[in-house]
Amino acid sequence: MDQPTLLLVEDHELFAQSLAFALRPQGFRVVVQAPAHEAAVLDAVDAEQPALVLVDLDLGPPVLDGLALIGPLVDRGVRVGVLSGATDPERLAACLAAGAEGVLSKSVAFDVLVDRLRAALDRDRLMTPADRSALAARARARRAARGRRLERFSRLTARERAVLHGLVEGESAEVIARRAYVSLATVRSQIRAVLQKLAVNSQLEAVALARRAGWPDADPPA
Repeated sequence: MDQPTLLLVEDHELFAQSLAFALRPQGFRVVVQAPAHEAAVLDAVDAEQPALVLVDLDLGPPVLDGLALIGPLVDRGVRVGVLSGATDPERLAACLAAGAEGVLSKSVAFDVLVDRLRAALDRDRLMTPADRSALAARARARRAARGRRLERFSRLTARERAVLHGLVEGESAEVIARRAYVSLATVRSQIRAVLQKLAVNSQLEAVALARRAGWPDADPPA
């Protein structure tokens, strides 16, 4: 009986080759594909016709995010799983939404990994329904927590957000005013509005609050 082919898309060569070496005696044919670019991964799929593609999420340049590969691979008619050290439940849930059959941690016990791969190749899912539900619940909780954390920032106008961003970047009111081609008095008025809406008493508190909340990076664009 032919060994099922696993295509492992991974930029850490030592990890990839070590995993391939460990999986081959378990009955898998493992092909390691460095993520040089999306086309190279798709060419490898066409050449190897894998039963399953395992994609890391943090791939480094030029691909960077393995999530971007999931859609094109699924469109190719390939079954895709994620094997990653990433822990952000929203990011992992996005992989499922993009069409991945499951996500597994790189820290999972080897025997568990082998069992899940065998189950996937037996046309089961790489991830159990219970694990998928638990991940979805963690992602919802993470979104809700972020929403609560950023609620005060949503009260800011676009100009007030720009002013706060300047403060977070360490700019003085004078620099912000000069960059925006407005008067210093206008910027000072905007800073007062920011402090009021964020319910803080100083620029230092506003900046500290923004950094603790991960703002603006955690605040999705409107």
